[in-house]
Amino acid sequence: VRVSPVKVEVVMQKKQEGLQWPSLEHKDTLPVAPMKYPTSNVKRKDWSTVEREVEEELKREKPEGEEALNKLFREIYSNADENTRKAMIKSFQTSGGTVLSTNWDEVAKANYDDLSQRPAPDGQQWKKWDV
Repeated sequence: VRVSPVKVEVVMQKKQEGLQWPSLEHKDTLPVAPMKYPTSNVKRKDWSTVEREVEEELKREKPEGEEALNKLFREIYSNADENTRKAMIKSFQTSGGTVLSTNWDEVAKANYDDLSQRPAPDGQQWKKWDV
């Protein structure tokens, strides 16, 4: 409610959304349907139904290869407790992406920066570079 010297303004929420009020007094009229997107197409399409169908289809799709592996890691991370999350982050970041562990007790003690403690990826070897 806003009161000024010229007017009193009252803002209320409608009980039924999409119902248009031509006047403040109640008249027995049929509710007006919510506005729809204008189209020249004769066949109407319910876009909310289409959106639900697309979401369901995306849920049913099974990822393959690296995408499936990333999805698995995302699920493990999202369902994990705080220590498991810390372990995953620390082991992956400090190892340069070569180790991903979920055991915080092991990761807290490990020094992944030490090249002698972690194996090099297949077909590669660790080298120290003078900068």
